[in-house]
Amino acid sequence: MLTALVALVGVAGAAQAAQAPGRTVHARAAAASAPTISTIAGGVGGPGKATTVSLAGSLASDVDPFGLATGNGALYVADGTTVRRIGPEDGLTTPAGAGGVGGSSDNGVPATGAMLGLATGVAIDSSGNLVFADSGARMIRVVAAKTGTFYGQAMTAGDIYTVAGTGIDGFYGDGVPATLADLSIPNGVAVDHAGNLVIADTGNDRVRVVAASTGTFYGQAMTAGDIYTVAGNGQQGYSGDGGPATAAALDYPESVAVDHAGNLVIADHGNQRIRVVAASTGTFYGQAMTAGDIYTVAGNGRRGYSGDGGPATAAEFSFPQFVTVDAAGNVVIADAANNRIRVVAAKTATFYGQAMTAGDVYTVVGDGTPGFAGDGGPATTAELDIPYGVAVDRAGNLYIGDTANGRVRMVPAQTGSFYGQAMTADDIYTIAGNGPTGSSGNRGPATHAELDMPSSVALDQQGNTIIADSWNCMVRAVAAKTGTFYGQAMTAGDIYTIAGNGKAGFSGNGGEATAAELDVPHGVSVDPAGDLVIADTDNNRIRLVAAGKSTLYGQAMSAGHIYTIVGDGTAGFSGDGGKATAAEINAPDWAAVDAAGNVIIADTGNNRVRVVAARTGTFYGQAMTAGDIYTVAGDGTAGYSGDGGPATAAELDSPAGLTLDSAGNLVIADYFNERVRVVAASTGTFYGQAMTAGDIYTIAGGGAAVTGLGDGGPATKASLAGPAAVAFDGSGNLLIADSLDNELRVVAASTGTFYGQAMTTGDIYTIAGTGPQGFSGDGGPAASAELDMPSGVAVESGGGVLIADEQNYRVRLVS
Repeated sequence: MLTALVALVGVAGAAQAAQAPGRTVHARAAAASAPTISTIAGGVGGPGKATTVSLAGSLASDVDPFGLATGNGALYVADGTTVRRIGPEDGLTTPAGAGGVGGSSDNGVPATGAMLGLATGVAIDSSGNLVFADSGARMIRVVAAKTGTFYGQAMTAGDIYTVAGTGIDGFYGDGVPATLADLSIPNGVAVDHAGNLVIADTGNDRVRVVAASTGTFYGQAMTAGDIYTVAGNGQQGYSGDGGPATAAALDYPESVAVDHAGNLVIADHGNQRIRVVAASTGTFYGQAMTAGDIYTVAGNGRRGYSGDGGPATAAEFSFPQFVTVDAAGNVVIADAANNRIRVVAAKTATFYGQAMTAGDVYTVVGDGTPGFAGDGGPATTAELDIPYGVAVDRAGNLYIGDTANGRVRMVPAQTGSFYGQAMTADDIYTIAGNGPTGSSGNRGPATHAELDMPSSVALDQQGNTIIADSWNCMVRAVAAKTGTFYGQAMTAGDIYTIAGNGKAGFSGNGGEATAAELDVPHGVSVDPAGDLVIADTDNNRIRLVAAGKSTLYGQAMSAGHIYTIVGDGTAGFSGDGGKATAAEINAPDWAAVDAAGNVIIADTGNNRVRVVAARTGTFYGQAMTAGDIYTVAGDGTAGYSGDGGPATAAELDSPAGLTLDSAGNLVIADYFNERVRVVAASTGTFYGQAMTAGDIYTIAGGGAAVTGLGDGGPATKASLAGPAAVAFDGSGNLLIADSLDNELRVVAASTGTFYGQAMTTGDIYTIAGTGPQGFSGDGGPAASAELDMPSGVAVESGGGVLIADEQNYRVRLVS
């Protein structure tokens, strides 16, 4: 199922919520002041010990960390949507980027709250400023180390500025101010000896320079602040060795470094070569070179792995990604698809524990097998997995961005203590990252933790926030107060895992919930007895973590243990009228318990809503037997039909979130139909419509697919885009997580002022989110904030609204 198909409702309805002891889930009508928004869980992780924070939690991929650089006494890591700083004391902080998936923030804002597109290459300039290639935003950006003027701009310490690129993908602007030029996927950046910025303009197959001062560089007259091509003719290919670099063809140059003589060293990725643009006429890398001309110094152009111990120009590489030059002048290469770090020796001597001959190439890290192994042992026998980044500090310590492993690893030049670890020279160690998932922070402040696609949020009877941390395959809790919950001692504001061991799979039935395997759990809720109900989506099951020792759904259960209550694990449709545990369900997105104790399921892949009876009786217009499963809405066909007729004959399209209103009506977020629909529990008038028991009706959505269309007008004429979750506040207003519109919307139950707005009965209003996908706004008005696929919603006892801001990897509070 799509990640967006998430469904969590924080309450199972007002009737059920009223039973919760010690709290009420009813919201107050808001005061006239506009509500504000804040993050209460999740984010980029840290500050904290570097090895406890994931370096892949801020992206929906396993391709980070990217570039590395040393400077200011620390290691900097370009980590996709953040740039991390790892200090020698092993503390990780995030000097740039707020995480999430988005574009680029405006100039002159604090860098820690900025949205980045995709930070790849990173460097530290002579003033200590942090410079990085924001490849996704098509820009080069700077975080000022101190207040002053840099790159022709007045800058404030800690703020972020664009120094090259317009954000438009393309090639334009040589000889003009760099901020007016177009770049295309700039992946690498370096600072040369004159302070010029050197950019691997990857998608344009060029290397370009932003002049720091007016003068002649790389054989060209340059004006301060303007941009110039110094290598590449824009034609993808391989040509030009021994001639002017600007006439040569490059193929996706990924990164660039500056050696001690000022020459430019280029990872010519698609050509499987390392090439050099000579800064002056002389002999470099064993070749006579002319200033401004280009030469191959490693790689024969064939993709593969060969040549160790022989001339570098005869060797095979496989997509060399990042390149650097160490203090001895050796060229150090991240040979990404070969899962190795290789070195071209600058002179005959011993480097990285090996005797080397000038001009020859050697593997210094990695055995070529993709994987993660070898920490604490020789670097050459370790496993790497697509290493992108590489850096060497002044002491000769080698740092590797072990990208698909989600780690930064280090090979020390000498035996000693580094980053809080005892290390042996030439062995390998992890110094940052805890793997390729975004899980960190357990038993610490929730705002310092990482979540990975939190798809739903709920509240239990004690006010704890329960989060379906989907891609981490866990359910986690943020404690509302200090005490013992779910069998654990918890501290107010800290986060804890209460189900799932973080491994995707199916195991653990009948045992401790924290030892069990879940597989992308989407929906989570808490029943009146405190039992935790989980839609274990990719396992095609509904599972329950028992709050106490009892018999539920025909099974004897122990407190804190997990049990399957619906589904045999096969994705399909079968079993209606029979035992729920023998039935087939298909990618269920949500499950909860109604006031009668029945389990209600969004059987998303089957385009149905189904019910497991808690006891024998009549529910939703059907005679049901305890423990058996029944369809109460949807005929199994993906589509839109049936309004005004029996719910079981209607078409749904990927039903996601469900809730019950105070009258017991079943409310469905009909995701791909872009509507919210109701199955009437009894005959009467609800939501301004005459309804018949068991029939289905649309109460919101149906307008054209335009973000925010319909605000201030009837909800049934408004546009929704992927309504993922629904809930009710204490005033009876319907809250909708309008996920693809990136908004939280409200349908007013009565005329009055709610969430700082005057509202009319039956009309729809946006209370959080501006529509564009992004992350911004914490501490300010919710209506001015950016959300990114809000997928779950729940209501706090004081009236605050919790949002599972899924692709921002956060849970946020509108209060």
